[in-house]
Amino acid sequence: MAGRLLTVAGRQLSQHSGSGAPLLLRQMFEPKSCTYTYLLGDRESREAILIDPVLETAARDAKLVEELGLRLLYAGLGDPGQPRPYPRLCHLRPE
Repeated sequence: MAGRLLTVAGRQLSQHSGSGAPLLLRQMFEPKSCTYTYLLGDRESREAILIDPVLETAARDAKLVEELGLRLLYAGLGDPGQPRPYPRLCHLRPE
């Protein structure tokens, strides 16, 4: 499911450019674990998801969601259908 979501989002992002894009994408870096977290939001509905969040930066991520006026629907790691440890979504390749 997560891989499909990223594929669709990527298609939509590639079809639009600039701040008028219907999807909002922010990439955030956590240096201690060398991990990227992604905030993906819909500008119209204001709904958003956090992909590959890091516990140590939860406050930073929550602050950004609030500053952007988004409503967080989901925050999580890779596909729970996969064996543990879940692969980080940034390591998955589109289908």
